[in-house]
Amino acid sequence: ESFRNAALRGRIRTWLRGRVALVVMLVALVVALYLPDLWVTMGVPTSLGADILLFLVMFLFLSELILLSLVDSSYPFSFFFFMDCIGTISMIWDISWFLGVPATQEQENATGERDLTLFRATRTAKIGARAGRLSRLVKVMRFLPGMGHRDKGTPASEAEKLQQISNQLTNVLSKRVACLTIILVVIMPLFTIGSYPEGDFSKQVWVESLSRRLEDLQELQAVSADCSSTSNNACGDATRAFWTSVDDFAGFYSSKAYGPYKVCVSEFSPLVGCYELSSLSGFTEPARKSFHMIVIAGSVRATFDWSSPTRAEADMGLILISVVILLMCGACTLLNYSASELAVRPLERMLTSIKKSAKAIFSSVNSMAATDADDEDFGEDMDGEVALLERVVKKIATLAELSSKKNLFDEERMKGMKAEELGVLALTAVRGGAPSTSSADLGGCLTGATGGTEISVTMQWQLDEIGLVYEVLNSWDFHVLDLTPKQQEQIAAWLLMNNPGSCNYMENNVDMQKLRAFIGLISGGYLDNHFHNFMHAVDVTHTSFRYLTLIQAERIFSMLDQFALLVAAVGHDLGHIGLTNGFLTEVQHELAIRYNDRSPLENLHCSKLFEILAQAPVNIFSGVTQEQFKDIRKNIIDVILHTDITQHPSMVKELELLYEMNSKVFEASTGVTLSEAEVEVLSTAENKKLILEMVLHGADISNPTKPWNICYDWAYRVLDEYANQGDQEKKLGIPVQVLNDREKVNRPNSQIGFIEFIIAPWVCAEVKVFPNLSAASEHLETNLNSWERTWIEESNPAEAEKEKVKERVIKIANALRNRPPRLGAQGSPAHQGKKRRSGTMN
Repeated sequence: ESFRNAALRGRIRTWLRGRVALVVMLVALVVALYLPDLWVTMGVPTSLGADILLFLVMFLFLSELILLSLVDSSYPFSFFFFMDCIGTISMIWDISWFLGVPATQEQENATGERDLTLFRATRTAKIGARAGRLSRLVKVMRFLPGMGHRDKGTPASEAEKLQQISNQLTNVLSKRVACLTIILVVIMPLFTIGSYPEGDFSKQVWVESLSRRLEDLQELQAVSADCSSTSNNACGDATRAFWTSVDDFAGFYSSKAYGPYKVCVSEFSPLVGCYELSSLSGFTEPARKSFHMIVIAGSVRATFDWSSPTRAEADMGLILISVVILLMCGACTLLNYSASELAVRPLERMLTSIKKSAKAIFSSVNSMAATDADDEDFGEDMDGEVALLERVVKKIATLAELSSKKNLFDEERMKGMKAEELGVLALTAVRGGAPSTSSADLGGCLTGATGGTEISVTMQWQLDEIGLVYEVLNSWDFHVLDLTPKQQEQIAAWLLMNNPGSCNYMENNVDMQKLRAFIGLISGGYLDNHFHNFMHAVDVTHTSFRYLTLIQAERIFSMLDQFALLVAAVGHDLGHIGLTNGFLTEVQHELAIRYNDRSPLENLHCSKLFEILAQAPVNIFSGVTQEQFKDIRKNIIDVILHTDITQHPSMVKELELLYEMNSKVFEASTGVTLSEAEVEVLSTAENKKLILEMVLHGADISNPTKPWNICYDWAYRVLDEYANQGDQEKKLGIPVQVLNDREKVNRPNSQIGFIEFIIAPWVCAEVKVFPNLSAASEHLETNLNSWERTWIEESNPAEAEKEKVKERVIKIANALRNRPPRLGAQGSPAHQGKKRRSGTMN
């Protein structure tokens, strides 16, 4: 029960990461790495002292392992966890109480190639197991010179952010270096397992030679009555030959680093006994028994002083550990310095620039707010009944135009379009519509969640464990392509857990381990496509998370609504095979046949998502009632089916109709928070369904509305995926779609067309209803200009063509800026978007 106390876990975790614990564990690590070999080098005759110290070290390692597993949810099954397990378990081979070799145990010579290979394999395994302890050095890398250190003069608040970035960077780099070094330490000896240490068979050969001399004496003794008699010349010659061989045996090793100091004879009565060879070989009996090398052949048993080779091996172990430590520390220091120069320093300059820009923006907002009170609403009785009738007619005409609009582009306009532009329009061609679905308000006791932008200590700690900062996550600068696969799974789980409008539901109804297991299965269900992969799913989930916050979803939807939408976001492209619905229908793919040509991919995604949710260990909706789950399933299927690009034109039309039907309510809004009238309009069952569809579909196609670097990366990924499909179309001999021909498509121009025909109308429609999403419009305009510059640089078009594209870009930019006025907005489009809610322009 005590470990369920978050405060206690926090104190234990803080202490384990504190300097005192660090120093203790560092000393223990030094003892574990150096003491076994140092004890051998010193020639201590007993293992008791080393066993006691190593047992205490093993106890410390095991205690740290258990405590970290209890208080740190990210530790179990991490890199450090496995390395610590290996390092701790390997201690039993250094402690003689367990599996270690005691100092009082004599060595026996390897007799044959098989025994020698076994010895080499054991030696390599010992080095590899001990190398696992080296990973603990990573935990002290941040205290090396230059690691996590801020420059003098850097403000404390900025320094804390930079230090967090630097620490995370150091942690990642240190893991890589430690892993690489440990692999080298383990792998390199395997290449010499059959040749090092070289086999020394001289000991065995000499002892076997002495044994054969004794066998000659035994044969003479068998045929002679009294072989001990001096009159027996044959026995005497054989005896003298034996002692001559002994002298040669001892003399052979007199110039070696090791040699015999005693030889014993058994089973032959005239020579039975032990004979000292110290005077001949120069070697004496070592005090440490493990320095004794026993060589046996027949009736002869020779004992060698093996202290020099044993010490040499221990010394090489000490040198190896020291070199590895120097390599790890040196490499980490150099990598950290390089990474700081390439990443941290530019981030420091970027943060400073953003801070200055933010001050300018907020000062501009404050200055405009001072004159907001002078504006007055447009009264209905302004020009009497004639003016009112004129407004009604205009409204009816607008609604009629929107309702009757079937194609945004007439035949005459399409004649002048390029191939890339026609290819973009072809994406929205309907080849079979998804069945319409309705959304019931899940309501009930789960409604009323209030989300905010404040981040709790627990949320911040979770992000620290992942390696992200909230300021980046809660902005459009978050780039999922910069994350590792593990971080992608972690951040997906974090977004589902900590959405402001549904976190209370999560905390009370969903088991965290079950959620993480669910994300793991979802991640594994995505294929390794260029675009439609798990990274795209996390990006869409993050964008949906941001949309829900910015549109104040907690005032419209229940907690369960929002949580279900995020679940749909993370699984909306599950099992995507990297091909379009049009291609599947064209070739009569099994998916097109199974789903009757109606959104085959989107139906596949729904099916796979609910197959995962049907598994009890990962069913994150197991806490809801059956009726609630029916509504959840209906909503998830509906929003995923509406990610089919063929649904895009109708959704744009529905958003425009929503605004025009309720324009007076939207225009009367102060632009700070949703008014009660807006909440009433948006909370109808039909409009809630539309907004849920808007959030997921908008997030799915949001890449052009992100900062340029993100927009560029994702654009080329999706074009690469189209090109792969084009290769298949060529192979099958079917018409190659314009955007899919890698040899003909002009990538920058295709993006200009995609923004013009698909994204810009969508952004204009959604920003009308939710001005808080105005950052999407601003990024879109910036990216449009960037694509135009890229197109000019890469294509070098003629001046006439360049002017034509320029006119298109200006027209799109004007449409994006031409937003309807809001009460108190002073007619400034930029102001209307920025003032709706604090944090919009993050």
